[in-house]
Amino acid sequence: MLSPELHVLVLAGGESTRIRTGGPKALLDLCGKPLLEHVLRTASSLPAASRVLLLGSRHRGPIEKWLAESAYRDWKVVLQAEAKGTGHAVAAALPVLPPAGRLLILYGDTPLLSPDSLRALVEAEGGGLLTAVLADPAGYGRIVRDEPGELRAIVEDADCDEETAAIQEVNAGVYCLDLAILRRALAELTADNAQGELYLTDAALAVLEETGGVTVCLENAPEEILGVNTLQDLALVAGVRRQLLLEEHMAAGVIVDDPATTYVEEDVQIGAGSRIGPFSVLRSGVRIGRGCHVGPFAHLRAGTVLADGAEIGNFVETKNAELGEGAKAKHLSYLGDVAVGARANIGAGTITANYDGKAKHRTVVGERAFIGSGTVLVAPVRVGRNAVTGAGAVVTRNHDVADGATVVGVPARPLHVPAAEKPE
Repeated sequence: MLSPELHVLVLAGGESTRIRTGGPKALLDLCGKPLLEHVLRTASSLPAASRVLLLGSRHRGPIEKWLAESAYRDWKVVLQAEAKGTGHAVAAALPVLPPAGRLLILYGDTPLLSPDSLRALVEAEGGGLLTAVLADPAGYGRIVRDEPGELRAIVEDADCDEETAAIQEVNAGVYCLDLAILRRALAELTADNAQGELYLTDAALAVLEETGGVTVCLENAPEEILGVNTLQDLALVAGVRRQLLLEEHMAAGVIVDDPATTYVEEDVQIGAGSRIGPFSVLRSGVRIGRGCHVGPFAHLRAGTVLADGAEIGNFVETKNAELGEGAKAKHLSYLGDVAVGARANIGAGTITANYDGKAKHRTVVGERAFIGSGTVLVAPVRVGRNAVTGAGAVVTRNHDVADGATVVGVPARPLHVPAAEKPE
């Protein structure tokens, strides 16, 4: 059982200069969620007495705005007015932390760490630090050990000589440290290094030596320590995260034809027996029932809900779209702000014209309705149960189609069809 004396600090005070987008790195999209949210969500899975987020002055405004609208608004924010290294950053947070306890230190740009890895770290007696063995350790601090294998030093990448640079075990920068001893160690830091900064690693090593802390090596999942310093890093990390998400879905019974070309974001629900075709994109918040078929080349955006057995085919885009059981939209259509009834069929080239230039409006398609190819449904509008629209029909706003009726033309008008010829 984890101690209630655990406190969590996430460092996100960087100026994002290497990202070069002009905005904060912390809010870059990673599989449908801000980069920082991945870290906060994982950290929040651990019971802690307090949670603190350290920000820099440059990007404080947009990050605080996002935080206030998120599920993490209870995190306490502190400011690092001037960036002088990771040791200085932790020191800037000390005034809002208690005098004693244990402090878990994380970085806002390391989004792949799992709850299990953090739990192993905080449960280590005497505290600890996370390490991993990387084929290419460039950019990371190296773990230097003595002959018996005990931790002797942590050398930052900029301070490595040729021999030290060849070491493949690296420091993840994630620590669980005795807070009272850390305060003393931070006060004794100097900036005598290549960067001229106060290194947290120096203080952390001193704390671990005094408390008998250990290293926790992520032997089976070294990719968890990957950080995001550039947009190239972001693409690499996103690829790793997408693969993990797809593996979770496949383990739960979802058929993914080609994981290499399938993009599924965070918080997507897919029922067992559903099949996702190549080059499909499923955005965060999409919910898919059992036995559905999506793709290839489908784009399901936020608010899309497919009931069991529904089908979305190639080059179909949906947003805020609900498809009932067995409903189909197989080709070249846009379905936005629409509810499609069970077993309705949406013909190729159908468009729900949901935006009038000022506001979005909703379309309702009844059960077993048949929407002909090339139909435009101008919202707000309702197409009734068992109704039919002819190919190329334009059903204008507020001109609802009655149950069982057939409409054709531009604008669409009722077509009187003998009852014997109407679809069932």
